[in-house]
Amino acid sequence: MRNFRLLSISFFSLFICLTNSYAQNFYGPGIQEIRIDLPYNNWDVKLDSLKKVNPDARLLGAITINGMRYDSVGVRYKGNSSYFRSRNETSKKLPINVKLDFKNKSQQIKDGYTTVKLSNGFLDPGFIRDPLSYEVIRKYMPAPQCNFSKVFMNGKPYGVYINTESIDNNFIKKHYGTTSGHLVKCDPDNWQRVRSQSGCPKGENASLAYLNDSPGCYDAFYEVDDPAAWKVLLNLIKVLNKTPEKIETALNVDQTLWMLALNNVMVNLDSYNGSLSHNYYLWFDSTNVAHPLIWDLNMSFGGWRRNFSFVEMKDEELIQYQPLAEIDNAKRPLISKLLKNPLYRKIYIAHMGTIVNDYLANGDLMKRAQAMMKEIEPAVKQDTLKLYSFADFQQALDKTMHNGPDNVIGLRQLMDKRTQYLQKHPLFNKAKPVIADTKYQKEGEKITFTAKLGNAKAAYVYYRNNKSLSFKRLAMSAGEEVAVKDGIFTASVNAADVTQYYFAAESEEAAITLPERASFEFLK
Repeated sequence: MRNFRLLSISFFSLFICLTNSYAQNFYGPGIQEIRIDLPYNNWDVKLDSLKKVNPDARLLGAITINGMRYDSVGVRYKGNSSYFRSRNETSKKLPINVKLDFKNKSQQIKDGYTTVKLSNGFLDPGFIRDPLSYEVIRKYMPAPQCNFSKVFMNGKPYGVYINTESIDNNFIKKHYGTTSGHLVKCDPDNWQRVRSQSGCPKGENASLAYLNDSPGCYDAFYEVDDPAAWKVLLNLIKVLNKTPEKIETALNVDQTLWMLALNNVMVNLDSYNGSLSHNYYLWFDSTNVAHPLIWDLNMSFGGWRRNFSFVEMKDEELIQYQPLAEIDNAKRPLISKLLKNPLYRKIYIAHMGTIVNDYLANGDLMKRAQAMMKEIEPAVKQDTLKLYSFADFQQALDKTMHNGPDNVIGLRQLMDKRTQYLQKHPLFNKAKPVIADTKYQKEGEKITFTAKLGNAKAAYVYYRNNKSLSFKRLAMSAGEEVAVKDGIFTASVNAADVTQYYFAAESEEAAITLPERASFEFLK
């Protein structure tokens, strides 16, 4: 009986251990443990060969995540600069992509994750630019989860990696409640093809600049999930460039303004805003409206500092990166077309001000940076394959690090001074309107919105009835007997069209939204 009890306790303990491993949030707190096994002595040579010949091809292997093993997974190297530069510098620590449903289409981690994406800290001596940036972004718009992992290859330690959620159907389902629509990757994977493209007007990477009506002139810059996606992508490009006054029929404008504001505040120039115009996705919903999503942030906070002539920007240029940078650049129509619209420009500036107040002015950004580095410090110290020294890691917030032709500015070295610059900038010190009171009243089949505003020349209500869709904008009107500056603004819509809503008010010089972080936060 005693042996039976001991055996029962052992099996019960094993069950609890396995259950806890499976239940652990893969993107939750703590450092994950990932063990990748490939049945080849020269697995790295084989992965290198695949990367050169067929970048999408994979080796068959297994992965164990926090004690839970998954067989028949597909493994490949990933990345462009983070792979090629690291490999050329003879580093063994290369970025890795593992597909869990490579053979078994139902195989997934808890919560539906099927892809493990591991970055090697390229041009990021502190390892935190990716997870810190995503944490900021998730306060304002959908963005991937991101944390850290200790990785082992065939039993040998390969050090600390950054572990980032993939933007895929599972991501779209989680944030938009559907897997329909089209997902477009706006990041040229084959740069050689981009540079050698012929027979078309010269493109500007994934800038959404209009070339012509032929998908063949865009397919070097965008990767679509279905040929049918070309139609909606080209429609967006044409509306943006030729009839920007209709842009809300083709683009989630508010989410785009947040993307541009975040890229600017964080000096994330390895993005749409910068010289390469890439590293984002577009998801098109059932009404063919595009929702932008930021991706790949290992060089945010000034990590990529090449201007449009590919000349290295000076520290002061990063610190004083202008809030309206590229507003006159026709090669960046998302910026030049949207920010020429007075309302959009004012809301964009309001969004930038919110980010500054939420993370910079109160020091929260640096607190989170230090907390992340403290969490991984012991593991980084043991990492013999890291791309920078442990001393570089320790000084990553305050010292510029050198890597080949690149000088990576320290995060605090940049953002402390940038915070002061933005707080003093005249664009953030304009007289703002005030939304003093709002009401929502249903009468029959109509809903009437009312807002009492101060210092406002115009007001708008944004509404939708499905979280997969962009908000529609409706101008509110002021009563004839009431002065607009202290007026009551109203608007009515069909009740069936409203489950979520928010307000915006505009003065001559500025704008605000209620809630402040709309459209990611809203009223019901």
